[in-house]
Amino acid sequence: MNYPEVTLTENTATYCIQVNDDRLIFHCEDEARYTDKYVFHFEGIDQGLIYNPDYTGEIAPLRTRFALLDDDLMKEHPNWLCPIKIQIWPKSELLMESRKWEGPQDLRDNSLKFYERWKSSSDREADDLTPRKAEDFSILRVNNRLWAYSESGIYGRWDNAFTELSDILILIVLFDVDSCWPRDTPPPEGLKEHLMPFFLDYLSLIQIIPTEGVPESELPPLGFYPSKREEKEIDSEGNTVVEDTSSMLSSEWGW
Repeated sequence: MNYPEVTLTENTATYCIQVNDDRLIFHCEDEARYTDKYVFHFEGIDQGLIYNPDYTGEIAPLRTRFALLDDDLMKEHPNWLCPIKIQIWPKSELLMESRKWEGPQDLRDNSLKFYERWKSSSDREADDLTPRKAEDFSILRVNNRLWAYSESGIYGRWDNAFTELSDILILIVLFDVDSCWPRDTPPPEGLKEHLMPFFLDYLSLIQIIPTEGVPESELPPLGFYPSKREEKEIDSEGNTVVEDTSSMLSSEWGW
């Protein structure tokens, strides 16, 4: 079956946060839902839990949604949309091993625990494609970073990617493409494979930048930045420089 070509729009907003010793950059739409707290810090404590003054458990700093097709094709296929959710979890709260993982098998084994918290493999329906064993995960290498990839839910409603963020943290990207096919049915043959380049493109744009020993001036700035924005001059105290429009008009028109 021939499917329309999927694309990731070139003009995207960006969202930058600090999580422990890494600065993370995500691409998103201008209407994305995001938290305006840009710095998150987690510390391991004796009980093996993670302490953070403002957050416990999951951080979901960003929710966004992309059209999968160009503007003309979206008129023909208006349901081809992909909501994306970013999650950051302490490994310990998912019963994962809080240590540096050794490679693909560790990544698979620990990613499986994300699903085992809710329901055992033996309790799942036949149409539930949620991983039942570590081998159900594919290993993706994107920009020299390993991701464990799987489908989950009835008929593979979600496509999820897991990567190790640090010894104690994991980053999860959840893609929801079930609007691309009729409800309560499996996706048409070959559709998920057709959408995989979109997933890979999005993962390739995620930047995880170590900050230890790097001056703040050399790091990408924290915050949310729309795709269309005016560049403004900033003075030494961080204030926006107000342009003297009267002098500009005088110069332009010779008054």
